[in-house]
Amino acid sequence: MDESRALQRAGWAGAASVVLLAAGVALGYLVGVDDPGMSDSEILQRLNDDTRQAAAGFGPPVLAAGVALLLWFATGLRHVLDRLSGGDPLAHAIVPAAALFGGLIITGVSLDVGSAFAAWSNEFTPDPNTVRALGMSGQVLALTGLIGCGVLVAVTTRITQQAGTLPRWATWASYVVVALCLSGFWSGGMASVAFALWLIGAVVGVLRTARQTQDVPSKGTPATGAAPTPPTTPTD
Repeated sequence: MDESRALQRAGWAGAASVVLLAAGVALGYLVGVDDPGMSDSEILQRLNDDTRQAAAGFGPPVLAAGVALLLWFATGLRHVLDRLSGGDPLAHAIVPAAALFGGLIITGVSLDVGSAFAAWSNEFTPDPNTVRALGMSGQVLALTGLIGCGVLVAVTTRITQQAGTLPRWATWASYVVVALCLSGFWSGGMASVAFALWLIGAVVGVLRTARQTQDVPSKGTPATGAAPTPPTTPTD
């Protein structure tokens, strides 16, 4: 597979990951408890609602698909950063950082919706206090996973800044995203939204790189419109 096509697919995988990650979290929220002040009756109503349970059942697999696509995108982004930096070892942190985020967010959402799945079996009597504890544990884990996002953004920003390919305003905006992600739990939903917007920008960057790579003729192939090299006449 040629390089430009591989980068294009990685870029579109990143775009799809944004949609699936948002959808997976939203589906889990239908039965999850992220507010310890929620009343007992409201918690039990959410857990025992068959429609909410069925919808939330799609949450973990949708989220897992989003994480898989994010890892695919991360491999393409790492390739772009390798080219920009000339093989800087810092770029190797991209994929593990995405994996850290993916692993913690899946674990967090699973803890949050676990009580609803257990209630669906009709063999489990939910306790509101237990549900609160699991819900808050899941939230803390998922928000802690934003540290991986912060590493991903920081590495990308540093390498593109050194290569001079990122405007100054975009550089500072990216570092703000890093600060929000590293403050994770305290920044609440702001960090998640900021990372999603940054990820969309990174997807655009990878797709542009793929287009530029496609426009560059491969080594040994004359560019379109270039005059062919005349054959040389052997001399005696």
